[in-house]
Amino acid sequence: MMTLAERTVMASMQRRYGPNVSGIGGVLQPFWDGLKLGVKEPVLPDSSSAGAFAASPMISFVLSQVAWVGICITDASFQGLVLMAISSLAVYGIMLAGWASNSKYAFLGCLRSVALMVSYELSLGAALLSIGLFVTDGTGMKCLNFSEMPTTPQYAMLPLCLIFLVCILAETKRVPFDLPEAEAELVAGYNVEYSSLGFALFFIAEYANMAVMSAIASVYFLGGFSALKITALFFAFVWTRGTLPRYRYDQFMRLGWKAFLPLTLAFFALHASIAL
Repeated sequence: MMTLAERTVMASMQRRYGPNVSGIGGVLQPFWDGLKLGVKEPVLPDSSSAGAFAASPMISFVLSQVAWVGICITDASFQGLVLMAISSLAVYGIMLAGWASNSKYAFLGCLRSVALMVSYELSLGAALLSIGLFVTDGTGMKCLNFSEMPTTPQYAMLPLCLIFLVCILAETKRVPFDLPEAEAELVAGYNVEYSSLGFALFFIAEYANMAVMSAIASVYFLGGFSALKITALFFAFVWTRGTLPRYRYDQFMRLGWKAFLPLTLAFFALHASIAL
């Protein structure tokens, strides 16, 4: 249903009709899209690594679902770190997809995707650690447990929140950081050789990761887990896609390494000095 909401919002922003044929307001369109992908014949490229080619979309999908388990079930002082660790593992599914396809376009797309995700994970982790300096559990230890987070928006953390929101755009490879999937020069990025259920699993994993990152931002910066706040953040993803142009590769690498990483480390040092 997230795809239906995105297509409807994008249509409204561009003053055109969105999905309006299948059901009332196009409500059946996501089901027909899933059915179409399900009945397509899977294609295995020549000279590809069959096992790795089949495993990579399953790795991405499983990790995106395991992250929700970490949000809903885990109750420990290192909950945020567990989610960051699961998020970092998603790199392997993408890297494996590009390598196993035996295609120069897929491999170049996966290299850009991995470089992008690794670059912005550092800033993402530093932002979460800065929050953990001000939160303690029942034993007095610093923690990132969801249950210990404040229940009101943290306005003092607004600069860090803005950096975090930009980082999750990069982490989920959304506009303006979707250069790994730029159509003109890379065809479709790391998943160019995938069809049928393999492509569908990558697609589902992308939207699941968007929801996970929105939930993390909602808990740590906006005063708690809330469906309304997650929906608002998802709308921000779509609004950004409809309004901002794509960055060049050198621009988003420079932004990650020369702007966001020094800023988040400076915030971490400042917060550490205050907490001590």
